[in-house]
Amino acid sequence: MSWYDDLNALRAWAAQARPILICGMARSGTSVLQLALARHPALFPVPSVLETFIFRLPRNLLDEPAKPMLQGYLGGHDQLAALRARLDRLAGGDAATLDDNDLIRAFFAHATSDVYPGRRPLEKTPSHVHALERVFAVFPQARVLACVREPLDVADSYRRRLQQDKAAGKPPESWAWLDVDDDILIRRFRKNDRSLQAAAALAKGRVFQVPYTWLTTEPQPALEAICAFIEEPFDPVLLEPHREFHAQAARRLAGPIGAASAPAERVLNATQTATLQRKTHRLAQRWRVPGLIHPTDGDE
Repeated sequence: MSWYDDLNALRAWAAQARPILICGMARSGTSVLQLALARHPALFPVPSVLETFIFRLPRNLLDEPAKPMLQGYLGGHDQLAALRARLDRLAGGDAATLDDNDLIRAFFAHATSDVYPGRRPLEKTPSHVHALERVFAVFPQARVLACVREPLDVADSYRRRLQQDKAAGKPPESWAWLDVDDDILIRRFRKNDRSLQAAAALAKGRVFQVPYTWLTTEPQPALEAICAFIEEPFDPVLLEPHREFHAQAARRLAGPIGAASAPAERVLNATQTATLQRKTHRLAQRWRVPGLIHPTDGDE
């Protein structure tokens, strides 16, 4: 019996599925990692840096108009329409009656069977770091790659991107998420860390920390270790640029993944730098270490 005919079949599929989910603090390398892994012949070849928010907002699947990134992840309008028809069939006529977790299961089951057949699920949404309890409830065999970065560098990256977007004349709604003060960022860092600690305790051996500096300065050993964690053979294609990605991604990956430009002068002033270093010192120490996350005795 097909998964879209029977909820028990869908849930049995999800219990055995092994999706790879990338999450973490924004501006910490989630996009770079997803673009690299999307080249792996065993994984979903997701065509861009799409974020589905599916674990946080599963009912977006039913919204009209359709969310562009959800639609893009599934390969376009026709595939989303096909999934919705299957959801109706699964629910006996009204997809809105389905449980949120079953919507998530069906989303990935459809992508696996019809959009990226023969491939293992790969998905990237930074804010899923705060939905990891649901991730492991829906997919107990999931592997989570948690991207982290020096808090000071994240804060500086926020400020730099904000300046660039404003200078380019972009509308406020496109950069409002970047326009936050340092205290808010520090609270986000701590919340992010608490979420990772809780997930590591809940799903031992299934949450792997990927420091930004490690990924971008030691790309081959980093990706080899990541492949070992997700139980897939390393493939050198992960290190190569991909001509089919859109222009922004192609510029970022025009050379090997670690070919970063020279560090620019910080946007943060001396007072901001000193405050951030003082308030995030312990986090920075933890976030420099790649590998499985082991719960600690508290945060900052």
